[in-house]
Amino acid sequence: MALAKRTLIMVVVAVVVLLFGIGGGVYVGVTFFTKPAPSAEEQLPDPGPIVELGQFTSTLADPETHVIRLRITVELANPEVELRLAGPGWVVMMKDEVMKTLKDQQFNSVRYAEGMEKLKQDLRARLNAILPRVEGKAAVNRVLFDEYMVQ
Repeated sequence: MALAKRTLIMVVVAVVVLLFGIGGGVYVGVTFFTKPAPSAEEQLPDPGPIVELGQFTSTLADPETHVIRLRITVELANPEVELRLAGPGWVVMMKDEVMKTLKDQQFNSVRYAEGMEKLKQDLRARLNAILPRVEGKAAVNRVLFDEYMVQ
């Protein structure tokens, strides 16, 4: 009888210790390994003003004949940039810069997704080089492709 009582007490103590261990593990996991929910300030910002530059078709700088056709939209840094670039002269300058950039591309460099991203970065850099800075910020945040085809 004493042995059965002693065994029962050890089983109960073992279960209690096991439950405390599991509870402690859950507490540590939740406390240290979960990300807090993003607050309203940490949410992604709304896109800036959008300017559609239109569709472009160009031959590529290859010995063989390859063509790229895309439709480009740019996201501007803020509404002040949009007001500053409202004149038709700025849009023509941006389109000219896009055409010059496309003429320098080669088929194998723009054929895949990473080349497409590199082209976006090149276009952004070249557009920001010709556009005025507003409040110390570059005019173009992102270059977006609505359509993209290379053949």
